[in-house]
Amino acid sequence: MQMMMLAFLIDQIQQRCCRLFQRGLEKMGSKIRFWAALRERFTYYLIMDWESLYSSLAYKLKPSAITIDTS
Repeated sequence: MQMMMLAFLIDQIQQRCCRLFQRGLEKMGSKIRFWAALRERFTYYLIMDWESLYSSLAYKLKPSAITIDTS
């Protein structure tokens, strides 16, 4: 229960404070598309850092820090 609350808190902080998160949400047009794109990146790519992840959503890019997961 505590881990779920912690994840929720971090998510809320990201939505309020992270400009890349906000821009990605704006670019996707809806929260449903945003979360689907986020899940897709976790499924198909190896993510090195959060900034690269949110940049890929905000600017619709595949940054060099996100590589295809071949495992």
